[in-house]
Amino acid sequence: MSDDLPEPPDYEALFEGAPCGLIVTTEDGSILRTNRIFCTWIGLEPAQLQGRRFQTLLTVGGRIFHQTHWAPLMQMQGSVAEVKLDLLHGDGHIVTMLLNGVRRADVNGPYYELALFGTTDRDRYERELLSARQHAEHLLKEKTAAE
Repeated sequence: MSDDLPEPPDYEALFEGAPCGLIVTTEDGSILRTNRIFCTWIGLEPAQLQGRRFQTLLTVGGRIFHQTHWAPLMQMQGSVAEVKLDLLHGDGHIVTMLLNGVRRADVNGPYYELALFGTTDRDRYERELLSARQHAEHLLKEKTAAE
């Protein structure tokens, strides 16, 4: 290795410190590993998640969507992008996240790499846009009616 090249990154630190939730599961959804940010967002410790099926973290609607859409897409296409899911926080409230996932395989068989992103700011922005649009439409109707 040349002296002027930087050292390769510490992949363990990158996984743990990623600005998104990261999960590795078996093909049936059993969680092999999670990073700190996902545990923080979901309110559970890594030990509480290890071996648990990812589907058990979803709301009832999320589980149905998983069975009918998300899981089949992962098997057929090998990936999914921007799937919006509601997960259950450890204290029972709902946490909405966007999921990107990819199916990979090694000598131990297939596994899934999942990246999850919080949607709180995005959801707030979308609500504000919708509200502004509805207000503009209301003003246009009033103007049209007045004319």
